[in-house]
Amino acid sequence: MSILKYPLFVSDIDGTLVNRVKKIPDANKQTLAAFRRHGGLFTLATGRSYIEAKHFIEELEVQLPVILCNGALIYDPSTDVLSPTATIEREIVFDTLVELEKLKEVFDIFVYTPERVYATGISSFSRSAIEEGEFPMEMIDTFDHIPQVPLIKLVVVSKEETMQQFRKWMHQVNHPLELVQSADSYFEILPSNVSKGNAVRSLAERLDLTVEQCAVIGDHLNDLPMVEVAGISAAVANAHPKLVQAARHVMPSNEDAGVAHFIRRHLLATAPQAQGQ
Repeated sequence: MSILKYPLFVSDIDGTLVNRVKKIPDANKQTLAAFRRHGGLFTLATGRSYIEAKHFIEELEVQLPVILCNGALIYDPSTDVLSPTATIEREIVFDTLVELEKLKEVFDIFVYTPERVYATGISSFSRSAIEEGEFPMEMIDTFDHIPQVPLIKLVVVSKEETMQQFRKWMHQVNHPLELVQSADSYFEILPSNVSKGNAVRSLAERLDLTVEQCAVIGDHLNDLPMVEVAGISAAVANAHPKLVQAARHVMPSNEDAGVAHFIRRHLLATAPQAQGQ
């Protein structure tokens, strides 16, 4: 039995666990190891797909189910199985794409399935953000060519100065969808009731824990639902202002190993002699 007050710790990846060059600081690795030695359970919650998150899962030897695509997809390392928690009906996806494509001159649109990401084009702006070899994208002539597989989410990418058209469109959506900003230039369109918060709640139940026994940390608005439900929460210093306001604690930035600071100050503090180990 864990001696920790918050035995389950869930961390966002981009802007939180990793630094600007997408590496996990050694301090984060070391404190995560100490947290686990004292009975702590750890997993990731990210907007990334499985392929994009795979090397972090392996590097940290994550054993618990991993929350992917902002809660729309779960990967269980123990069975090596990807499971959608919800999907968007194909008709709704294509209705939404028709509306979005009217604004195509300022957006890149990506459609996520459990295994692949589909696009009909990609700008240099989006391409610069893609990690080589880790984005399972397939270019197609038209979205009609997407195979008959579960549709997990849509991602809209644009420079901030051209995002106003999308923001206006957001307020006109009639379908039962969740729209959330996951980075300064990224908006995600998810199945109804899908969020990191609901995924954390479900994971806690699976582990026979209460959500009040969960600790979370993040940096952007897609992390807000899990910050709002967890027993203890933190935002890194580089986080979106709304997340900083909502989180119970504010840690140093992702560049300064904010995750490590959170673990030492607030998670291991409940374990005798843990902080120096």
